[in-house]
Amino acid sequence: MLPFAPFSLETPDTWATAHDLLADPGARLVAGGTDLLPSMKHRIFRPGVLVSMRRLPGLRTVEETADGGLTIGAGLTLRELSRLAPVRARYPALAAACATVATPTIQATATLGGNIMLDTRCVYYNQPEGWRAGIGGCLKCDGSVCHVAPKGKGCYAAHSADTVPVLWLHGARVVLASADGERTLPMAEMYQDDGIAWLAVRPGEVLTRVLLPAPAATVLHRKARTRAAIDYGYLLVAASRGPEGYRAVVSAVGPRPIEVSGDTPERLAEAAYATVQPLGTHLQPATWRKKMVRVEVRRAAELL
Repeated sequence: MLPFAPFSLETPDTWATAHDLLADPGARLVAGGTDLLPSMKHRIFRPGVLVSMRRLPGLRTVEETADGGLTIGAGLTLRELSRLAPVRARYPALAAACATVATPTIQATATLGGNIMLDTRCVYYNQPEGWRAGIGGCLKCDGSVCHVAPKGKGCYAAHSADTVPVLWLHGARVVLASADGERTLPMAEMYQDDGIAWLAVRPGEVLTRVLLPAPAATVLHRKARTRAAIDYGYLLVAASRGPEGYRAVVSAVGPRPIEVSGDTPERLAEAAYATVQPLGTHLQPATWRKKMVRVEVRRAAELL
């Protein structure tokens, strides 16, 4: 078992204290810790201070909105979210996405906010320290070269958060809080084409709530992975059907989820195939994953 490097744990019970602690460059926020803690054991991150969200107010509430939507606290676990009656009734694809994350034990610990903010992943990055040292590190951690695209200048680690494509198609917005106040950002503007700086989040901001409008279209979630438990998906798809046709959001293929549209399932699948360009961030061959984009998007759309 890999040990942790030494760190201290702070459990503030006010937001003012939390923001003060997070002002330290050596501090990191921890919610469920299901992604952060393994990365710390692999020495991908070496924070001196972890700031726990466990005692902070307002992170585990669920409120009905006047327009028939929901305001969901970012501290709810994925299991809690998947079992909420209004989520199962109005946003079944979101409940399904939560239920495909890893194992029931992980779902009982991982939070909605943590899933939305999930670090990008790559077969060269998510490895123990000794393994990474053997290849000289990578551009994202301890190195200067992206092994996925050695002649390129960027990092192509892939964003693989199960809930994000569904939330995106539902028009969700996130509330980000800092010492300077709050701001709201549409889910579709949350991510950037950079595996290192993949989040459009300012320093010191914490995701506190997710704002879900009333459903305007039927949404379906699909996940392709090697095993039906544990594994991160090598392809995530959410598809929707509304008055203006079909839309799909494809993820786990790059730092930023990709949206496409079409007036039939076939045209939607072809649009996705033409647009999405998976790279070698996973064990599965990129050429095969690209072919699966067409298959999974069409399957999702035809099931709507």
